[in-house]
Amino acid sequence: MALMLAEVFFVRRAGVLIAEPTGGVERWIPSSDPQCWWARTGPDLEVTDGDQRYLVEIDAPSSYPDHGSIGNVTRVLGRSAGSKADERALPSDADAVFDCLDRVPDSWLPYEVRVGERPGPRWDAFVGTLLPVPEQELHTVLGDGWHDLVRVEPWLRPC
Repeated sequence: MALMLAEVFFVRRAGVLIAEPTGGVERWIPSSDPQCWWARTGPDLEVTDGDQRYLVEIDAPSSYPDHGSIGNVTRVLGRSAGSKADERALPSDADAVFDCLDRVPDSWLPYEVRVGERPGPRWDAFVGTLLPVPEQELHTVLGDGWHDLVRVEPWLRPC
């Protein structure tokens, strides 16, 4: 087992409170479908503002399933400051964005790939990975300027 940090939304699924990845968004968007991975919570955990991002510690196994629980939330560290996604300039070249997303390999274990059109027209492309991908690998696989086209964010980070 390894202690990992994660930004999560606390979501009730089938009456059980679980911690799901934020998927690159600031507020939880109600959905009937769970994320690919989640973390279990203890019965004593109470969250009053479930649509906010929280930073938690997760006791995770050394290997991960294709989907399902990846461990237990051991501690809630408080609300997360959130990402800086709204501060970045969004690309306008849809072909470049989708070409970049087509190069994302299965080995990165994405938990979500999302593209949203913004006014302008601009594109917000997000790739959520279970674990961090080294910067050099991101550059090698996605090419020059990838950070101007897509956001790649890991869910779990080593403590």
